[in-house]
Amino acid sequence: MMATPTRAEDISTTRRWLIFAAIMSVYVFYAFCWNTENFLRPYMAESLRLSKEQVAAFYSLQALGALIGALIIPQFADRYSRRSTFALIAIAFGAASVGSLAVSSFASALTQRFIMGFFMGGVFGCAVSLYVGLFSQTVRGLLGGLVQLVYNGGDAALSWFGRHNADQWQLVMVIGGVGAIVTGCIVFFVVPNDRALVPWGGEAARPGRSKKLALMELFAAGYWQITLRLVLLCGLNFFAFQAFNGWITTYLKEDQGMSPDMVGKLLTTLHVGSMIGAIVWGLLADRFGRRFNALGFLLAAVCVVIYLNVPQNPIMLGIAGFAYGFCLVSTCIWGPYFAELYPEHLRATAASIFNWGRIVSLFGALIAGAIAQRYGLHTIMYIGGGTFLLGAIVWWSLPETLGVKSKP
Repeated sequence: MMATPTRAEDISTTRRWLIFAAIMSVYVFYAFCWNTENFLRPYMAESLRLSKEQVAAFYSLQALGALIGALIIPQFADRYSRRSTFALIAIAFGAASVGSLAVSSFASALTQRFIMGFFMGGVFGCAVSLYVGLFSQTVRGLLGGLVQLVYNGGDAALSWFGRHNADQWQLVMVIGGVGAIVTGCIVFFVVPNDRALVPWGGEAARPGRSKKLALMELFAAGYWQITLRLVLLCGLNFFAFQAFNGWITTYLKEDQGMSPDMVGKLLTTLHVGSMIGAIVWGLLADRFGRRFNALGFLLAAVCVVIYLNVPQNPIMLGIAGFAYGFCLVSTCIWGPYFAELYPEHLRATAASIFNWGRIVSLFGALIAGAIAQRYGLHTIMYIGGGTFLLGAIVWWSLPETLGVKSKP
């Protein structure tokens, strides 16, 4: 006889926030491990004797792995167990990060990035589907902001460790991997079984509820146009991020002549801007709607131009980087927003559309690397700003969900 499911509304506020904290503990090391591709890029290039185009391929393989993982993993999570899937993939990408100790060549580095990317591709969808079900719609923007804050906190932690250990890049990878394994284990003990939980304002999730693949349901009548626009939006976001953020470390080191310590400080400043901006944009999305945050992309494009034209001064670069980081995280609402656009039983798969955008950006890193090699870093970074502008237009074309009852 099956036990009566627990309603999210009946779980105490304190316990729900503790569960959210456990989910976010994984997110810290997800951010840490994912962004090693950007931060460690010049140091890995030097250690493995690789060109700009070769190190740019690390992102492409990591993104390819994440794309495949995002297509496969969340469907299992929606059908069987989001909690267990989330915990297992945290342990798996942590182990893959530790596996960087075996990397000694370009080929082995690509393999390691692909495997790690595959498991990280399921993190966003699983995490969103777990925390969205615990809280009402009126605070989900704030939750999304906190998720983004934690993500940037993990990235800032990477910058801090990197300042002191950049030349030992494999040690940095191990630190992130061990953290992911430990927090994955914590999830098993703290996060309740979602199969026995009625999400906030919804119905109990039931394994095998639909005979259709969750992926196919996202392209059913009434949803396919939204799905395609979300994929395009996410693709533009990933390409813009790779075209600008992907080269910041290299830009500061080579064009601006900054030391590793100063590079770390400037990137930390950017991440602090993102951490503050995440809360602000989350509250704005809860007040003015999910589409309002498209303004952040517009302002990010302006900040890119400013960043590339300020005087060669750490203080000016720090201010410009802070402003850019603040604007960039208007995407903090995407997790709850994507989940709200589709029925509740598709939440993990719907949120995973965030990673589907890598279809568009999959070869973007290689293109960005080629442009940077032939035309200079300024050119590709300006292109990143223009891409943010296009993203703002696509975002504004989507329907609003704030105040709209969740689909059954």
